[in-house]
Amino acid sequence: MQQVIIIGSGLAGLSAALHLAEHNITSLMVSPMMSERSQSVMAEGGINGALNTMGQDDSPAVHAADTYMAGRFLSDENAIRDMTEAAPALLRKLHAAGLCFDLNAEGDIALRPFGGQSKKRTAHAASNTGKQLMHTLISMVRRYEESGMVQRLTGWEFVRILKQNGHTTGCCLKNCSTDTMATYPAQAVIIASGGLNGLFGNATGSVMNRGDVTASLFADGVELANAEMVQYHPTTVRLHAKNMLITEAVRGEGGRLFAVKQPEDEPYYFMEDRFPEQKNLAPRDVISREEWKLQQEGYSIYLDMRHMDPELIARKLPGVAKDCREYLGIDVTKEPIPIEPGIHYFMGGIRVDRAHHTSLSGLYAAGECCCQYHGANRLGGNSLLGALYGGKRAADSVAQDLAAGLLPIPEQTEPADSEGIAGVTLSAADTAALQSVMRRTMGIARTADTLETGYAELEKLYESCKAPLCLLGMALVQSAMERKECRGAQYRLDYPGEQDAFHKTTVASYCNGTIHISFAEIG
Repeated sequence: MQQVIIIGSGLAGLSAALHLAEHNITSLMVSPMMSERSQSVMAEGGINGALNTMGQDDSPAVHAADTYMAGRFLSDENAIRDMTEAAPALLRKLHAAGLCFDLNAEGDIALRPFGGQSKKRTAHAASNTGKQLMHTLISMVRRYEESGMVQRLTGWEFVRILKQNGHTTGCCLKNCSTDTMATYPAQAVIIASGGLNGLFGNATGSVMNRGDVTASLFADGVELANAEMVQYHPTTVRLHAKNMLITEAVRGEGGRLFAVKQPEDEPYYFMEDRFPEQKNLAPRDVISREEWKLQQEGYSIYLDMRHMDPELIARKLPGVAKDCREYLGIDVTKEPIPIEPGIHYFMGGIRVDRAHHTSLSGLYAAGECCCQYHGANRLGGNSLLGALYGGKRAADSVAQDLAAGLLPIPEQTEPADSEGIAGVTLSAADTAALQSVMRRTMGIARTADTLETGYAELEKLYESCKAPLCLLGMALVQSAMERKECRGAQYRLDYPGEQDAFHKTTVASYCNGTIHISFAEIG
């Protein structure tokens, strides 16, 4: 029996495995399908850290303040400070391990500006930072795989958590090839299963990851937090299967947003006009809302790189130029990129405390699957950092709890079966119906009418299939219904402005067949 099971082999899962091994704790990493790894690869633009290179007068405290401000004060300030204080050392460690960050003239890690930030603090590896980071973490973990400290289990899916006397005892997994189930006991389980892209479809991350792990846990009583906070990235391109992300690094290197009603119209550089201080690098929720408003007036939105130095594009943004050429048939040096806001990131998720404990003893969560650090809107460049640091923090907590005798060896394990709501799956047709409702209901702009209509559709779908994914969708919508204000990604046309009464964490729980929504103090 491994001491810890990690669900997910993306950035947060790899970080957790690495740091557990450094604590001399064995782990089993379950890699069922493309999940957070795909999201990490999509995170092209960079990773934040107050490195103070290039003459920057930056600090972890300033980084924390920018993060808190961008999230509209909805995240735990202490947890944010923990992350931003750890960031510089984490980035230096990765660089020393071989991550090929771009370097400045002095040979130190180069930094670029990113949206919502008051300083240049985003380290980058051209426009492939996520991929480079994954390669580096994988190589760092492999040496522990060789020694047996980390074992990898591929081709298995998470079905449900196992628990006894209110404590996690392991999990039930299904073999994707044989459709057979098995139980895996453990003293602790770390969930690092990524976001909920496939719950919506046409998101920027892997739509193969529907959020089944989070849905199963929610159906088994694990709490969610701020589930209504769904980030729309302002520069995506709608494709038939998923949205293509145009990294924020383009705007960090000088790209400009404009709008036109007719192709022959003069470009209206709306962010430069409406937000003259931050311009094209305002927080993502701000830009996405402005784009949505213009779209309602009949405008089309474009990202302009035509004025940028072709040599700079080739050196710092080669992936963007290549993707636009291959998938859109656009030469970015000669044509603007047609873009629109698209679902990109989930600030809410499994509720965790500062140390990444969930509401179930022995269960931890890290990365995009959990609600931590980002509040109502994620600061650009903080996704990779949040996953990297979150995996480390969860591993540190497991080590502390093991040392304190809080994680006993399971005496017995429940039989592996799929009975109960947590083991119910969703058909392809019902998945498509669910995605359609979620896209229509949880858009950039929300009202009581649209939310109530969507909830009724989800309720009807759930009654017909009893699948946890429908419950999860209902929890997101009900959380948005109960938060009667505008804050970050929660934009209610019928409740304008932020309200002090809702400066709290939205908590969703499932008990006795009913979803309960409450509000808790932050922290």
